[in-house]
Amino acid sequence: MKKYFVTFFAVFCILFCFTSSDSCAQTIVLKALSHLPKDNLVNDPVQIFVEKVNKLSKGRLRIDWVGGPEVIPSYDQVLALKKGSIDMLIYCAFSFTKTIMPEADAKGLSELTEWEERKSGAFKLWTEIFEKRLNAKYLGRFQSVVPFMIYSNRKINSLEDFKGLKIRSMPLYVPFLKALGAVPSMIPPSDMYTAVERKVVDAFMWPRIGMISWGLHEITKYVIEPGVFQLEPGTFINLDKWKTIPKDLQDIIMDVMQDMEFIGTMRAMQIMTYEDNVRKKAGMEYIHLSPQVAAELTRIAQEETWKAVIAGAPEYGPKLRKLSSKSAMPKGSFPWYK
Repeated sequence: MKKYFVTFFAVFCILFCFTSSDSCAQTIVLKALSHLPKDNLVNDPVQIFVEKVNKLSKGRLRIDWVGGPEVIPSYDQVLALKKGSIDMLIYCAFSFTKTIMPEADAKGLSELTEWEERKSGAFKLWTEIFEKRLNAKYLGRFQSVVPFMIYSNRKINSLEDFKGLKIRSMPLYVPFLKALGAVPSMIPPSDMYTAVERKVVDAFMWPRIGMISWGLHEITKYVIEPGVFQLEPGTFINLDKWKTIPKDLQDIIMDVMQDMEFIGTMRAMQIMTYEDNVRKKAGMEYIHLSPQVAAELTRIAQEETWKAVIAGAPEYGPKLRKLSSKSAMPKGSFPWYK
């Protein structure tokens, strides 16, 4: 009897090992990067997205968020995705795709939330562009509405005050800053603190969330209002990898993405309030430009940047401007924000 038991147990162990091996082999793993370090507040929705997808996939698919620029520098991540060296960019500023996708800056100019772009046709057009330019499946973006702010160590009250101002930039801001007479300086996020501290730049642009993650509130005096543009980091998967994922798992990823567009935006608004309080406690002053100056600042940001987008991307630029406008929303749609 004992002999039979030992034999049965051995067979069971062998079968269990094979079954486990097969199960592991069937798990689809997506190696994912973000353009910012994991602990930056802007990344707030990423971990929620990862956990939701992994849980709903029930072991058949796993997103492995391995890190950010410490793994591959931010500006190199898109090329790595296109080549298939990584599977997924789970949070990547559109500006970092500009060398491959000249339409990129149109995303920050959108007047619509991500869920509104799904209705206007902009989302469908972005899907086409991503497949053509980046060999990638565009999933969406976690945060809408959040503006980019100018943080400065020089007091600014008029557009004249921008002339000659050295401002840390990224591609999205360059046409706008040049039109103001400022001097854009392309500096990686990881080097911003040193650049500000050593007065390499007088100011920098950054979203209304995330700057305190770099400690910049400790060495910056002013926040200029209003903000311009709209936070635009997106999430996308290498197209060849996407095609290997079964349809039901693709649906899970897309469903969670659409949920996170609302959740991420709501959380971002809470973080904006929190960070505003941190900045004020640190002694930062909020400068509210006069209505006339504010309107002109916003106009320059939109017009000059759209001009550059359309000049660089004549095929898709005009279409994106049309579909990203409030006027593109179906008649009777409720305007989420003005």
